[in-house]
Amino acid sequence: MKIRCRIVVAVAGAMLGATPVFGGETWDIAQCIRHAVEHNLQVRQGWNLVEGARVDHLQTKLNYLPNLNAGIGYNASFGRSLDPTTYNYVSGQTVQNASGSLSLSTNLFAGMQKLHNLRRAEFSLAASVQEVERIKDEITIAVAAAYLQVLYCREQVAVSENRVAILERQIERTTQLVEAGSLPIGNRLELEAQLAAEQYNLVNYRNQRVNSVLTLTQLLELRDVPDFEVAVPDSAVLAAEMDGQQLREVGEIYGMALKLPRIEVVKWQRKMAEQDVALARARYYPSLSFGASYGSSWSDARLKPQLGADGTPYYTKYPFFEQLDDNASSALQFSLSVPIFGGLNVRNNVRKAKIGLRNADLAVKQAENQLYKEIQQAWSDARGAWERYRSAESSVTSNAEAFRNTEQKFDAGAATAVDYNVAQNNLAEAQSLMLQARYDYIFKMKILDFYRGVEITL
Repeated sequence: MKIRCRIVVAVAGAMLGATPVFGGETWDIAQCIRHAVEHNLQVRQGWNLVEGARVDHLQTKLNYLPNLNAGIGYNASFGRSLDPTTYNYVSGQTVQNASGSLSLSTNLFAGMQKLHNLRRAEFSLAASVQEVERIKDEITIAVAAAYLQVLYCREQVAVSENRVAILERQIERTTQLVEAGSLPIGNRLELEAQLAAEQYNLVNYRNQRVNSVLTLTQLLELRDVPDFEVAVPDSAVLAAEMDGQQLREVGEIYGMALKLPRIEVVKWQRKMAEQDVALARARYYPSLSFGASYGSSWSDARLKPQLGADGTPYYTKYPFFEQLDDNASSALQFSLSVPIFGGLNVRNNVRKAKIGLRNADLAVKQAENQLYKEIQQAWSDARGAWERYRSAESSVTSNAEAFRNTEQKFDAGAATAVDYNVAQNNLAEAQSLMLQARYDYIFKMKILDFYRGVEITL
């Protein structure tokens, strides 16, 4: 039996990072799911995207702070240069100049763009986190399906081994009766042929068990685990426990499932689309900015003018800090920019943002509709699986009684080897169908638990 689910199991296997572990360990389903989630490469990539979204969110907060810049310059002039004292050109003199400035600028108003960017960054961060959780959910379903497949294959092997043992014992008894002359040799040959067929089936079942374990370990990306074992619960007891659970209505399960990450992701993305519309509209508004600056300069060629006692001007050395103080200048600036016409660029951007918002609304509706359909199908599958399982149980009980009756007749010589083989084949087929139905029912119920937000355990 292959347990099918809508989420493709192979997807998770291709996304997992390889991890070497030691063999001989017994893993339960919770350990398998936890290991798969922790070592999944796509989950790690998702957390990296979350970190990037956190950085973007922080930056939108820091954008409220003003910009502060400082500058300093120095130059030396050789040959013909301007005398900063007389403003006449002189030759053969080296003139050194230095200047410094400090400026501050900020945007006081721009249609609330900073606020909308901040909100959009918050929604983007939340969507990134939910996307990681959505990937984890897919991995959980995939690992659960593979884990149950391993359990089914183990039980199938056990049933086949039991049938082989029964046939071997029956051949021993038949051989004694043949040697005593009570039965024809054809009865033993029929049983030996049946044993050979069952041994062939056993080889196939063992190969299926090996392949199912391989599939699970590949999903977990485990290496060097020749003795990998899974914890084996009693599937009959587990199915009986689930029989006591009330199968909730589709609408009730759907109401719980609306909190799943796959729905939360598209809802946060819709909120981002709303902010995109607000950002596009904000460009209709004028923007007001403020700036302040301070600067000064120094030159080694500059002299300080003085007046003598007789009123005659003369020049003296101009100290460095005095120059900086005398040459200092500061300014305040307000700037208003009013959009008048820009080729209807803002208008078209608003229209495109509204289209994006409508698409986001449709994406939310589509995700919710798809979820409802999946729950509907899962609910129907679970109910059908339970009915098949109960029917298969009754079939096993009937065929087991029929086989015991035929076996007694065969031992007494009142039934042929053909009758014996038919009864045993009927019992084997019934047991196989019951195992399929049992694990199918368990998996379908676990899927419903998943939609209700219940952790998958066995």
